[in-house]
Amino acid sequence: IQGRYMGTKYTYGLAATQKVAIAGPFLQGNVIEVEPMEHAYGGHILVNGQPVLTSFGTLQVGPAFINYNGIGELVDEAASKWTTRAVHLELPMDIVMTIFRWGNYVDFKLEMSPLPGGQDGSCGNFNGDASDDTTPAIFKRIGARVGRGEMLFSHFTDVSFTSEEQSMLNTDCPEGELMAAREKCRGGLLQTATEKQLNACAFDVCFGMNEHALSIAKKYATAEDRAAAHEALP
Repeated sequence: IQGRYMGTKYTYGLAATQKVAIAGPFLQGNVIEVEPMEHAYGGHILVNGQPVLTSFGTLQVGPAFINYNGIGELVDEAASKWTTRAVHLELPMDIVMTIFRWGNYVDFKLEMSPLPGGQDGSCGNFNGDASDDTTPAIFKRIGARVGRGEMLFSHFTDVSFTSEEQSMLNTDCPEGELMAAREKCRGGLLQTATEKQLNACAFDVCFGMNEHALSIAKKYATAEDRAAAHEALP
């Protein structure tokens, strides 16, 4: 199970979950992807790269069952003012997921039991010790990005970096931290990485675990960003 995190106008350019993919031997080679509603951010539920369930309904995918409807206990009550579109997944190994599709991002809830041999990821390692489920601890164990050749999504996404993000990076990331971030990114990205990709990576390093990142980002928000954050409905 993989998540793709991207900035949205609703979050002032900071990352939200933009897409979820489920695949592997336990799905008998099938791949399920769930995207937000707006076509600019995907707009589909996909099975093996093909759109399915363009309206509410059910579908069996190998040993998995998808139930798409307007019912579900919200992860974020702030979204209650919008129309609920919930993708309920019953997966092998007693794994249950509910993915809420909003305009340009998704919320999701994952329920599962401890697996033989353990498990790890953005939600932690489920060992009963919450202290090692911090973002730095997870990154140290498994890295910040999916390894090369392990991506479940049907395609890569383009990296964008706005002038507002550039201003925020140059102004609010201390010079020493920015230099260290760029050096870390040069070591972690391919040699063919563009300046835009390096800047986006440095932005993640500087602000990815900064609890004040949202308040900082608001200083650089355009009128369009503010409208999207406060008024636009998914």
